[in-house]
Amino acid sequence: MARLSCFHMSRIFRQETGLPPTRFLSAVRQEVAKRKLLYTSDRVADISVQVGYSSLGSFTTRFTRSVGVPPGRFRRLAQLGQTAIDFTAGKKDDAPFAYGAFRGRVHRSDGLDDEPVFVAAIPPLARHERPARCCRTEHSGDWNIEYVPEGTWYLQAVSRRTGGGKRPIVVESVGPFYIAPGSVITVDLVLKCPSQTRVFDAERATIGAALPELFAS
Repeated sequence: MARLSCFHMSRIFRQETGLPPTRFLSAVRQEVAKRKLLYTSDRVADISVQVGYSSLGSFTTRFTRSVGVPPGRFRRLAQLGQTAIDFTAGKKDDAPFAYGAFRGRVHRSDGLDDEPVFVAAIPPLARHERPARCCRTEHSGDWNIEYVPEGTWYLQAVSRRTGGGKRPIVVESVGPFYIAPGSVITVDLVLKCPSQTRVFDAERATIGAALPELFAS
């Protein structure tokens, strides 16, 4: 439809979005599924078909790997409020851990203080089985992530910016930080161009960079 070869289409798409088409489509499907789980009463099996999966097992596996909890539990957590959604625990290996929290402020110099900002606490690669904790703020300023298990974590923030270029976003990637039981670590995040930011995990940072587009309404 785009009158491009598959190879050329994939290369251009990745330059523009930071993701190959198949992974971008998977991320979009997961986001649509989350909205349907939150705002409709459709069965999980029906939602898996609606977002393009022919197998409920494949949908459940990919959703759990992406979000940190199975679709059914995500819906039940949502009924407990936003804090429960941001918690996204759902893994038995979290039970022995005591919790702390991150908080701070987001700063940016491009004047887009009313643009939503996404902040995530992400475990090291060696502990990738532990789901990330995240929050969304509707504008620059204070942010807070609660229920972070004891251990080492990195922080990543991403938001959109105006102007051209292949990556119209601003980001921040900092860490590591050690969360002790009951501790609250304050971190101010300064959003800047990706070329000025040293990321700790290129693959996860690439997915995080797509968040503003995926969450746009």
